[in-house]
Amino acid sequence: MQICVTDLPAEGVQVTDRIDPRQLPDLVALQENDACVFKGPLTVRMRVSPAAGMFQVEGHIRGTTSLTCSRCLALAETPLSATFRLSFTRTIPGNDTDRLSETHELQAEELGVVLFKGDHIDFRDVLQEQVIMAIPMQPLCRADCRGLCARCGTNLNDKTCDCTGNDLDPRLAILKTLKFDS
Repeated sequence: MQICVTDLPAEGVQVTDRIDPRQLPDLVALQENDACVFKGPLTVRMRVSPAAGMFQVEGHIRGTTSLTCSRCLALAETPLSATFRLSFTRTIPGNDTDRLSETHELQAEELGVVLFKGDHIDFRDVLQEQVIMAIPMQPLCRADCRGLCARCGTNLNDKTCDCTGNDLDPRLAILKTLKFDS
């Protein structure tokens, strides 16, 4: 997804697109590594506006993915949603190009400033980054997921197991004899 900024009107433009995750290499890599499976295209809405020699981008990306539940290991469809706000510029504000150093670039990235060259902004890297950040680190199949039994591995959402919770780690057995005064 690219946009030409040479003829961008002062009020900006609204861009809406549906993107196949197979067109984004980082998302393809996630699927190939079985980290997730994208269900259908991603919907992207962005507003691109010129502002003080830069271009402000406010956007929202949505989609659905299939992830492994972090408690019971079942597959679960998970909605993805990310809102982002970035500034694109050809040069880092406040720096002359002769003294450009890594510390200045890092500060620009931390402020949400993205450098680009030419007359087109390519949003591919930004969109991939936003989708990856929207994927939950510990996805759940449902909020009340009971997970797996630590002893026998039974999915406690489907059935209860016959394991008893009385087994105590022998290294902690001494703690059972402690008495506390109220």
